[in-house]
Amino acid sequence: MTANTLRQRSLRALSAGGVRYAILSLVVALTFWPLLWMLGTSFKRPRDVLGSGLNPIPTSFTLANFAAALHGSNIPQQFINSVIFAGGVTFGQIAVSIPAAYAFARWRFRGSGFLFAACIMSLSVPFVVAIVPNFIVLSKLGMLNTYVGLILPQLATGYGVLLLRQPSRSFPPSVPTAAEIDGAGHLQTVLRVLLPATRSSVLALALLVFINTWNELVWPMLVAPDESMQVLTVGVTHFNSAEQGTEYGPVMAAAVLTAAPTLIAYWFMRRRILAVALDGAVKG
Repeated sequence: MTANTLRQRSLRALSAGGVRYAILSLVVALTFWPLLWMLGTSFKRPRDVLGSGLNPIPTSFTLANFAAALHGSNIPQQFINSVIFAGGVTFGQIAVSIPAAYAFARWRFRGSGFLFAACIMSLSVPFVVAIVPNFIVLSKLGMLNTYVGLILPQLATGYGVLLLRQPSRSFPPSVPTAAEIDGAGHLQTVLRVLLPATRSSVLALALLVFINTWNELVWPMLVAPDESMQVLTVGVTHFNSAEQGTEYGPVMAAAVLTAAPTLIAYWFMRRRILAVALDGAVKG
């Protein structure tokens, strides 16, 4: 192989790598630009919001938008409601998914394959399809404007079972068997043996469920419209007025306060989520 051929291959490799990095850089820019614009607009004065176009950097910084957001909406109560709503759904899904994944991974019983297939098929049905039936049921049970009504319909999900089943299957069967021989029941085996071994997957699932639930808008707006039960995502909509128009500064300030907890949580847990995703991709 001549030096000229090697040089040509190196140039092609560099060109291909440059194209890939350019595409990735474009995707990253398009992903982060709305967040950057939201953050910059939250510190802009009202006259600079629309006058600066797409420039996210404010010419003069102000905290007036955050003050307007805190006074224009009951953010402390909405924050508490969001924590209870997202935390309750997260805890419930973890409590349901762990034993279900253990059962599908360890037990062989009649109909187990069909039940697992049905569990997976449920992922293709969006939650919005079941909103109306769930709303009617909760209305008849008198659970509207309650934490139970917000949380209960979202406790069962096939995603958690699917995510935790693979780590449960890859766990050495001899360890749970030894625990059962020592007198541990199924619940003790799950809590004392399986749960510590699959902690990374459980934490990753908990964070993903928490972020997804925290960002929900349609369901809490429909089921808990009372002011004392509203969550942060619903509170952001208070700054949209048909008479006065949209107050973009306070809206962006409220959006920053709403998004900050999940962004911080994701930043500290990103390595665990990536490890779980790569583990699932490798093991299939």
